[in-house]
Parts: sequence; C-alpha cells; structure tokens
Amino acid sequence: MRGFIIVCMLLNATRLCQSHREHCKETYVSSPRDAYRDRYDKQPNIIYIMSDDMGWNDVGFHNPKVRTPHLDSLKAKGIELMQSYTQRVCSASRAAFMTGKYPSRTGLQLLILLQETQTCLPIEHKTMFDYMKEEGYVTKYVGKWHLGYCDRSCLPEARGVDEFRGVRTGSVDYFNWTDNGVMQRQVNGVASVENIGTHLTVQDARDAREMILDHKDNPDPLFMWISPTAPHSPLQNTEEMFAVHDFLNETGEDTKKRRQFLGLVSAFDDLIGDTIAALEEAELANNTIIVFSPDNGGANPSSRFGSSDHLANNYPLRNGKWTFMEGGVRIPTIYYDPRLHPSTRGTTRNFLVHVTDWLPTFVQLARRGLKSSNFNISDIDGRSQLANLGSRYNCRRKRRYNIRHKILVDLTDATNNFGNPNPCADEDAAFRWKDYKLVYGNQYYGKDPDTIPTEWTKPQESPELPDIFGDNCHRIVNGERVVRCLFNVIDDPSETRNLYDEKPAVVARILHMIQTARQAAVKAYFRLPLPVNDTTTQPFEGFRVPRHDYCIPSMHFPLEPANPSCYQ
Repeated sequence: MRGFIIVCMLLNATRLCQSHREHCKETYVSSPRDAYRDRYDKQPNIIYIMSDDMGWNDVGFHNPKVRTPHLDSLKAKGIELMQSYTQRVCSASRAAFMTGKYPSRTGLQLLILLQETQTCLPIEHKTMFDYMKEEGYVTKYVGKWHLGYCDRSCLPEARGVDEFRGVRTGSVDYFNWTDNGVMQRQVNGVASVENIGTHLTVQDARDAREMILDHKDNPDPLFMWISPTAPHSPLQNTEEMFAVHDFLNETGEDTKKRRQFLGLVSAFDDLIGDTIAALEEAELANNTIIVFSPDNGGANPSSRFGSSDHLANNYPLRNGKWTFMEGGVRIPTIYYDPRLHPSTRGTTRNFLVHVTDWLPTFVQLARRGLKSSNFNISDIDGRSQLANLGSRYNCRRKRRYNIRHKILVDLTDATNNFGNPNPCADEDAAFRWKDYKLVYGNQYYGKDPDTIPTEWTKPQESPELPDIFGDNCHRIVNGERVVRCLFNVIDDPSETRNLYDEKPAVVARILHMIQTARQAAVKAYFRLPLPVNDTTTQPFEGFRVPRHDYCIPSMHFPLEPANPSCYQ
C-alpha cells in the first residue's frame, strides 16, 4: 500500500488512484462562483415531476429513437443522476417520497393501494408538504395521488397540500377518468367532471400551467409536485400522440402497443414543455429547481405481474416494475437548477441517491442551502444530497459530502403475503451496499421462472440490439424455490453474473444489514378492495365518485411492529 501511494505521488496521479479505488468518473466542476454559497438570499421554487411506469430506455437521452425533446433539453441543461433508485411499485415510491422513510416503516412495502381499500398513507407520518409549508412555501399538487382516500384525513388537502387537482387512484381511463366504473378526478376534495373527455395528460398539463400562472405575483416560494398517470396503461392516445413515433409499423400488435406507449411518453414530455413555458411566462423560471424521475421502473412483460399491455422498456437493465432488479428500481433522474454554473450543464454524477433523499434535500434548499450546515431531520431514512448537487462537487473528496454507501432497496412483509402461515417467514429483500446489490427471498412467487419472458427486453424499435443473458438467480433450498442473487452493479449494471456463491462474506454482511432493517419495520397493511357500492362510492352528475368516510385509520391500519418476536 505504501508503495502504491508513493507511485501515485511521483506520477502526480492522485485522481487516477482515487478513480481506481472508488469507480469515480465525474469531472470536477471548477466554478468561480458556487451558486449554493453565494445565493442564499432567496428561497427557490421547487417542482418535482414524476412520470408513471417510464423505463430507463424510454427517454431520448438514453434511447435516441424515442422523441422526448423537452426532457432531452432539461437533461442537457441539468445534471443526470446515474445511480438513482426508487421503489418497485408506485404507492411505495410515493410514500417514500412523501415521508422520507422506507416503505417497510410506513406499512406500504408489499403491494399498491387498490381502489376502494380501507387503507392510506398512515396519518401519523409527517409529509413533504408539511415540511415545505413550515418553510413558508405554497404547496400544490397535480396528477395521481395513489396514497389512499378512505377517510378525509388521508386526502392531499389534509396532508399539507394547499391546492390539488388530479385523480385519487392508480390509473384511470384517460378520457372518462374512471377506474372500475368510478370517476376519480377531484379538485381540492370535490369531484369534478369539468372538461371530461379531454385526455387526462392534457388536462394535467393545463392544470399545472394554470396553477403556476396563478402564482406569478405571489411573494411566497412555490413547491409543486406534478405526477401525471402517463405513460401508465391503459394505452390510450389522441391522434397527435399516436403520430409522434410514426416510424413504428403499427401492423404488428406489440409494435402498435409500443407506439401507443411512446405516444403517452410524448404526452408526458409535452407536459414538461408546458410547465417550463408556464414558469417563463410567470417570470419564475430563473429561480425554479426542477427534478424529474419516474415512480418506478418501466412495466414490461418480464415484470412480476407484467402483461401484454406493458410495453415500457428498461434495456439494458434487467426486468422491470414489481421486481427488485435494476430495471424495476433504477430510474432516469435529472436535477436542474438555473443557479448552477454553466459548466455543470449536461454533466452526470454517480453517487447513490434514493427517492427518500428528496425530502431532506428540498427542505435544506428551502432553508437556503448549505448555510444550514448542521441540517438534520430526525427519524427519516433519506439524506440530503444538496452538497452533491452543487457546482463545486468533486466525488474524489467524498468525505466532504453526504455520500450514501447503502440503500434498503426493498423489504416486503411475507407474514402478510397472501395468508402466509409462517409468522416469521423470510421477507423478500433487496439491499444495495457500495458496489453490490443483494436480492434475497422469493420475489417471483406466482410465476414459474421457466415461463418468464426474457428478462432483458429489447424495445420494438431496436431489434438490432444484442441479446443479454445471465443467471436466473433461482436456487432450491429445503425443497423450496428461492431467489439468491448478488451483483456488482457498477461493473455489471445488467446483472448478468451472479456472485452469490463467490462472495459469502459480502452476502453475510448485507444480510446483517437487512436484519437490522427488519427490526425497524412495521406490519404491511395491504388490503383487498371493498365492493364499489354506496359504502365506498356515491352518485355525482351521472357518475359514481369515491366517498371518504369508510375507514378509521387508527383501527384499520395502525402502525404495529412487524412480529418483533421474530427478531429476539
């Protein structure tokens, strides 16, 4: 080691040595003026834009055949975060973003919140909107809620949102805004059929524009979450949306569906453009930070519950939504701040970031940046990444920054997994530690692995891409089929080489960290929906709309430890 250091000094190659040890590939940005050091005088507006079920390969800056000019422009002016992780399904991701906590600590770790179910994001948890309001922000929300609505205490208006326009459930018909016959659009807690028949993504874009323009002369800063359902199924386009990717031949069924999916991607991209145009018209653009990311990986046929209508694409990442593989949890992410030095534009950064990190990051921004050097929020899992997003970031000096070394990618609660009789059953778990990710459990339950389509799905528009193959990770333990995977996702981002048997010490260390996480977990409160009837819905202008009085949070989903006797 001493000789290694001497050689590095003699060759004046410290950066090379650091790169060899840390896989650090970013370029130091030399700026005569650090935006975060010199511009504390005004709180920035912050807009977080979340797409739904958009894959790694569904953006133009990863796949040049996909037409997303506004996202591409945002990436060219911002910073792309190459190791950004979220949860594998939408309700869990939204809960993690809202609370800064892993879903295993909020009870949302198993599956999504289904329509007309007696659950919601537990009201005990303080939300992102609550924190931002405390910092003097006006808070607005456009799009999909999907965090439950069985009681009025569950609604956005009770969780810190000043103004909400959107749908309550996970997905709806894009034109009549219904889910299972229930019209889901509401404005500030009241059902609304105004403009019904308009494509929902177009309506979301209009709402975002109006809400931004309404803020034009407001002296208070704006925090806004824009979360349309696009490009989530159903695959419904306007003629204009369908025409965008006209090079795709619609005669093949899968190719037609891929074109419809990309039509929804283009609709989302237009929403990005409309939002930026509204900020400029409202004279807010020069002080508005924009963050883009999907809620989870793209849904495709290789996903755990994938169907033929799921035509997102994550190539070259493995699998997709519902799985713990990179295609399910690693997402394209852009951070744009007009105050940063121009040298940062179009750069990439490789530090680990998790969806829970945005809460402390945004709150620290609201507190005027790095001046709050002792910044801390207790009892959350997220870490502020603000220092890593400034002009002066140099990843070779990691001790100066709040670098993550581990992420609890997911931890389900198998004790409630469809009536599992074992109160101490092994949960499905995925954990990222340094360069490694361990997937441990039985995440393919309900599907014979021999029937799963290729786990590295190529997009319909790119049949020329090489096929990718790898270990399917399945083992037989005590007569049961289980998943045992360890990957070096820095050297092998496609997760083709399973290192589980080669690195038992790494496996043991990560399993210990998973066990520690289990001790902080609460019981999952996944519930099946109640019937759509007068108990859960009511009539409104010829439609059925949701009620908000058919659960008691303290009774139906109390926060309880996840079988603490299992961990003694």
